[in-house]
Amino acid sequence: MEPSAHTAAFSDVWRIPEGEIHQYRLPLPDVSGSGKFIVCGDMAIADGNVAAGPSEYSWQHYNENAFVELNFVMSGQLYQTHEGLLRRQLMEQGYSNMLFSPGSWEKNELSGNKGFHNLGVHIRPEKMMALLSSYAPELESLAAKIDKGEPFVIHSPAAYFSPQLQHVLGQLWTMPVPPGLRRLHIETQVLQLFCLQCAALMAADHVVPPETLRSADRERLHHARTYLLEHLLCPPTLSELAGICGLNEFKLKKGFRLLFGQSVFGFVSNERLHTARQQILQGDHNISEIAYGLGYTHPQHFHRAFKKKFGMTPGALLK
Repeated sequence: MEPSAHTAAFSDVWRIPEGEIHQYRLPLPDVSGSGKFIVCGDMAIADGNVAAGPSEYSWQHYNENAFVELNFVMSGQLYQTHEGLLRRQLMEQGYSNMLFSPGSWEKNELSGNKGFHNLGVHIRPEKMMALLSSYAPELESLAAKIDKGEPFVIHSPAAYFSPQLQHVLGQLWTMPVPPGLRRLHIETQVLQLFCLQCAALMAADHVVPPETLRSADRERLHHARTYLLEHLLCPPTLSELAGICGLNEFKLKKGFRLLFGQSVFGFVSNERLHTARQQILQGDHNISEIAYGLGYTHPQHFHRAFKKKFGMTPGALLK
């Protein structure tokens, strides 16, 4: 990791009494950040919010404790790097993943000056292995990797939170006062998040044994995905993208579908529609402006694609 990045130590938060909500401020200079943390048995929730900070500000910490993470980006955006696993992965509102990266350095870089809010669920390896084996045998290959201590990351195929997921995330901190019921509430909500995340991954046929792709190729494919997200309005051609990420077109097309469960073209189309959905809800532009701004040659084409994707017309989204 670059020596200019600020180093933070977060290991002490795991020593707080079980079932108690621990409020904390991020131990970082030049930024305003806070969060809350609660541990319940083999599971914990870390809700961190960087309210403001210099653009491109970065910090790093060492993942000493081995936990499987379910990350949900509530707002803002940043780039995250895990040694040997992720290289400047863009994490923005609506993004989520399942990540296991024990004994590694993690670096975070703010993108812009709007801050960043992430809710992370941390599950001990033994608990996650038992959950996967008992309830999600389709993902049992991940349990084998956890058992061997092999890192992995799986990105959710959706770039926004479903209504069910939004509901669970919104209820996490609305908990009973008695400690016993509080622990039950947290355990129940964490299991619901686990269920919804696994269902999304399996529904998209997204589960791929990581050993089918070389580590270097996976990194290049993640770089291609990040580049596409950053250039949705004017995406590169397939040959241009292949040159950018350092793969030939055949490896790019095959590897992208294998790792992310969809073609490069399908990914761009889906992400444009998710972006359009967010812009419609924000209400800053009318639907025709949004359609043209995202590269659609005619609003009717956008309407058809939107309805096929979300089951409703763009106008119905505002009703």
